[in-house]
Amino acid sequence: MRYFGVEEANRLIPLLTRTFEKVRPWVERAHSTVRELKSLLGAGAGAERTAPLRAERDALLEKIRAELEQLHELGVELKAADGLVDFRALKGGRPVYLCWRFGEPAVQHWHELDGGFAGRRPIVDARDFAPSYLS
Repeated sequence: MRYFGVEEANRLIPLLTRTFEKVRPWVERAHSTVRELKSLLGAGAGAERTAPLRAERDALLEKIRAELEQLHELGVELKAADGLVDFRALKGGRPVYLCWRFGEPAVQHWHELDGGFAGRRPIVDARDFAPSYLS
């Protein structure tokens, strides 16, 4: 299990920002394609009308998956493909998440492992979180 310090997580913000700037339009189009497919299927459209949308959806999902795989390889935990990630960290010797959302200038929040985004709390002192071996 990889743990991040606040400083190390913040060094990844430029990469995260670039990645999500690229991926977010694909995610938006994939959602749109799914809505179009549901509408067509609800209207009884056949494969001849839905096949191109299915192919587009599948291609978009593969592009998104491939682009986001690099984050997973770094140990970043993806929570939403449009730009919500967590970094495992140690606070007082116990595992927690550092939390970042697309558009935020830095990692400024943390939450319990089972707390989710709604349980985010501000980071008062970055020294409360153990530095990683890479920091």
